[in-house]
Amino acid sequence: SLVVLFAVLGQLGLETILVRDLVRRPAASRELLGTSLALRLTGSLGTMALSLAAAALLRPGDGLTFVLTLIFTSTVFSQSFDVIEYWFQSRSTLGPLVAARMAASAPAALAKVVAIVMHAPLEGVALVIAGEYALSSLAQVVGYRLQRDAPHAWRARRERAVELLSASWPLILNGVAIVISVRVDQMIITTVHGPHENGIYAAAQRLTEIIYYIPVAVMAAANPALLLSHQRDAAEYARRLQRVFSLLALTGLGIAATVSLLSGPLVRLLFGAGFAESGPVLAILAWTAPMLFLGVAQTNWFIAHDRQTGLLVRSAVAAAASVALNVALVPWLGARGAAITM
Repeated sequence: SLVVLFAVLGQLGLETILVRDLVRRPAASRELLGTSLALRLTGSLGTMALSLAAAALLRPGDGLTFVLTLIFTSTVFSQSFDVIEYWFQSRSTLGPLVAARMAASAPAALAKVVAIVMHAPLEGVALVIAGEYALSSLAQVVGYRLQRDAPHAWRARRERAVELLSASWPLILNGVAIVISVRVDQMIITTVHGPHENGIYAAAQRLTEIIYYIPVAVMAAANPALLLSHQRDAAEYARRLQRVFSLLALTGLGIAATVSLLSGPLVRLLFGAGFAESGPVLAILAWTAPMLFLGVAQTNWFIAHDRQTGLLVRSAVAAAASVALNVALVPWLGARGAAITM
């Protein structure tokens, strides 16, 4: 959990800010991309240092934990090159990026299979996962270089870094608040009821996390057009955003109803009869989809109107409420109580 928290800090909240600024100021793409990459690389070094320090402090003398932390935090370095993805997003041309990542995923999947078949040690499996991130980043670079109109000769500027960080700092803290909201339930379940109850909850949560990628993908495709329309005409932006809200709300309701009704058979099919208790938990968690879908869409409004602080306040209040509700309900209802708090 600490590594995840430090990784969020290392990303510096630049994702949506960079897409917004690339849409607004395409002529400044070289500086925006170069400065963002420099910031993300610096943040990845900070993530690695903090994670290794935490591992040494919490598990002194545990060489395996230190090595695994080093390997897994290296993925944050690879993810620094996701700034290329944000350039593709700003142009609504994700095809070349998807093709590049698919080309990288094939050898990575093969390496995972070989590692499992050969019963590779934990460090070996971790290296394969880290290698997959590195290969994906390399594929992004190659895909970007093949674009004729891609801006080259990136350069980083201090003034641009200050500008980006002044806009993104609320999103850094917003990311921390989201991590707290998402992780606090499992921490409290494990503390109060033990690992068995946490396993019941984690199985259901893993399935709902797959659902949460849908609004993220939709908004990644819609964000550039929405931001451009906001620049041109506020009324047009409002109409387009309302259509996105309606689409995601209806999709979320449909998914929630379907998953809730099929939760029992779905859990038994994917995890086996031993996880049957996860079915009722999944039935509850599924109904978080409509609100979460709308929450992801709402982020565009905050970014378009330069109200990142409002987004932070929203997430901070949600995190505080999540902690309070988990403390109140988990001791009484266990995994179902944690699902209700979501």
